[in-house]
Amino acid sequence: MNENKFCQFLIKRGFVNTEDIYEALNVQKNQKIPIGKIALKEKILSVKQVFKILNDQVDNPKLFGEIAIGLGYLNENDVALLLNIQRSIISPIVDILVDTGIISPENCDKFKEEFYQKTSQ
Repeated sequence: MNENKFCQFLIKRGFVNTEDIYEALNVQKNQKIPIGKIALKEKILSVKQVFKILNDQVDNPKLFGEIAIGLGYLNENDVALLLNIQRSIISPIVDILVDTGIISPENCDKFKEEFYQKTSQ
């Protein structure tokens, strides 16, 4: 399901308002774990390597993964894996709306069904 389109659908139908979505996005943002931390947990990088990358980031506008590749610590596949792990940890906005009580699980299921019917036409 396209989460952005579903959120727009929820707003258009009046099931949630933009403030609800912004709050859910903020929760999502706070769930985001830095890829350096994930690389440590997955034993892909050492503490020394992570600190070297972070130190280089102070004077360099590049992203963590770009610097790690430039230093030869990671390759593009490693960075893609770390980003996929990072994304998998973040709850979908719809789940956050349910978890925070903005919409009930029952209504969420109804809204999803209505959304699928409208988008499949």
